[in-house]
Order: sequence, then structure tokens, then C-alpha cells
Amino acid sequence: MNCDVDHIPTFGMMGLVFHRMMNRARSMYQESDLNRSQASILFSLHQKSSMSQKELAALLNMTPPSITSTIQKMERSGYITRKPDPSDQRVMRLELTEKGESCIQTVKRIADQMEEVLFRGMSTEEKILFRRLLLQINDNLAVEKDESGNKATERKDRS
Repeated sequence: MNCDVDHIPTFGMMGLVFHRMMNRARSMYQESDLNRSQASILFSLHQKSSMSQKELAALLNMTPPSITSTIQKMERSGYITRKPDPSDQRVMRLELTEKGESCIQTVKRIADQMEEVLFRGMSTEEKILFRRLLLQINDNLAVEKDESGNKATERKDRS
């Protein structure tokens, strides 16, 4: 069944685009035996070098069960390791292993390929505007209630 995309509400169109984008990313990541969540974890740990599981879950907006399951799989596969925090032995820090670090270039390459597909035919100004709009949407959602019903973090000024 084909629907007229010109008459889909914006919210529905965002869902359609997101679904197509995730399917494309999933197929690209399968070539490297990763999934999108694992790639996000690798990239985040690459940028921060060491994070607690709680910090990582908050950064990636993942639930504790989801991040725990993903981290355990990645640890078994040799992508990440856990080490005690030097200042608080109760906290375990997550770090990339050599295998994890070696995947970063693949993650970056796939991200670049996805951006190339997503922004084909758009000017630099349109890309910048799109990013600004996404940040605004993210901020709008962040000031609403979080999943537990508590007021979420306040909006950042992006002007």
C-alpha cells in the first residue's frame, strides 16, 4: 500500500523517516557485527574514554535493563571492559578495549555514509538549519516530563 506522503502529518512523517533511517543503519552495522546501540556505546566511550554504566545510560537515553544487556554482550565480545573507579571502588568504569577502539573507524564511516544519504541534495545552510531544529525539538521534549513523570532537565539556550 502506498500513501501520499504530502498528506501525512509531520509527526507521522518523522516516524516514517526515522524507521527508514534505522533500517538503513541496521543493515550497514550488520556488516561489522554491530548494532546501533553498540555503535553508540563505542562512540560515546571513545569520546569520554571512561564512563559509569549509569552515566552512559543517561547520555544515550537507554533504560537500565537495555544498557545492562548490551554492555554484557559487548564485554563478552571483547569490545569493552569494566574497571573499578579509582575514587569510588563501588563504581565500575566502562572503557574500550583495543578491539573496541579498532571499531571506531567503522562506526565513523557508517555515520558519514548515513549523513551522505540523509542530506543528499541539501545545502550547507539547510543542514545547519535542520540540526538546529532537531536540537530545538530535543530540548522541547527534554523540558516535558521524563518517563518516570518527573520534570526533566531544563532547556539549554541555543540562540
